[in-house]
Amino acid sequence: MTISLFSSIILISSITYLYAIKRKKQMLIYILKPATMLIIILFALTSTPSTYAWWIIIGLLFSLLGDIFLMVPKDRFLQGLASFLTAHVCYIIAFLQIQLQKELNVLVSVSLVAIALIYFIRLVKGKRFTGGSPLKFAVFTYILLITSMVWVSILTENLFIILAAFLFYFSDATLAWDRFIKPLKYRNYLVMSTYFLAQYLFSLSIHKVVL
Repeated sequence: MTISLFSSIILISSITYLYAIKRKKQMLIYILKPATMLIIILFALTSTPSTYAWWIIIGLLFSLLGDIFLMVPKDRFLQGLASFLTAHVCYIIAFLQIQLQKELNVLVSVSLVAIALIYFIRLVKGKRFTGGSPLKFAVFTYILLITSMVWVSILTENLFIILAAFLFYFSDATLAWDRFIKPLKYRNYLVMSTYFLAQYLFSLSIHKVVL
């Protein structure tokens, strides 16, 4: 399949998933959430094999596992968090396979750290944050990893990778706000549209990155 054909299928699957959310079609939601990720993974697998490609694919697989944990009726938040944390580690390792710029603007680095710390403090002070120290440690570690992923993505100077990283960051930040601070009316649409687009761009980057 061509890039354009895969892209079209992923777009249709994503939009259908959002439609299922709107219509509260639970069975369709359970099918399309992992199915969309599977299509994105298949898209990645059509690329030329490389170390970069395999680390991205492994990250996509852990993301799929995280989706499943968060989707099941019983709360598996920590298991989902661990799966996505592992995915971010895989993405960071993938980015390190690319020729990175030697240094990043100090202001950008300081801004990323400041945003991460402020957001972490805001989350743990949220009215709905009831997990105690273990959850605080897990959330802190996750924010540290996803912020590091964004930081390394900027060093790649690759537009697909940078945009994907920031979209993933926004998706997770929205999900965390809804869970720990205040329910958001359009949470599912904001979280999943940016999430699917981020994963698609990571997959697309395999086809576009020149190592």
